Amino acid sequence: MSKYLKYGIIEDVDTVRRIPIGRFWDVTLMITPITWLGPFIFFGLHFLLNLINVELGLGERLYQAMLFTIAVELTTIFHAFGHILSGKMVRSAMNELLITTTRDVNLYHGDQSLLPGHVHLIRSLGGPVFNLLVAGVCIAFAPLISQGFWSALISSLISTNLFFGIGGFLPLPSVDGEVIWREVLRPFRVTGSVK
Repeated sequence: MSKYLKYGIIEDVDTVRRIPIGRFWDVTLMITPITWLGPFIFFGLHFLLNLINVELGLGERLYQAMLFTIAVELTTIFHAFGHILSGKMVRSAMNELLITTTRDVNLYHGDQSLLPGHVHLIRSLGGPVFNLLVAGVCIAFAPLISQGFWSALISSLISTNLFFGIGGFLPLPSVDGEVIWREVLRPFRVTGSVK
């Protein structure tokens, strides 16, 4: 069993085979041999959780699971783009983006402890902040879209981007919030007092 499973990653990031699939803005994009399972996992997860809603028929359950899966995959791309963009802003973008089955992993080469705290802070803020911006844009456009597939997808994008955005600020290991709060609170730990 992977030691990274507690972080929601099925693969062992240290030993999994990394398959390069291209580059984006000087960041090497890589997948694992089982990355393709991701959409099926999210589809199945939503389908199972949706069994709680007994008023839905099979067709509606499948439809909602499909929308959720598309929204999660797009939201993950937005999140990664936010990290790349914020890394570029501080001239310290990730070297590699490893797309695993369940989530992406930002990989940096070299001793990251040598970088100033504001670099870590801005890089870690990029993903959640970009997700919140996407959610805001979707909220603004939602009333303009007539009922149907696109309005349902926009609704799913709002919820998944809000989840990624707000959840990204939680001070949990392997979540952006761990770095965000470490860097925000660093001045208070160094001096030992709150100003």
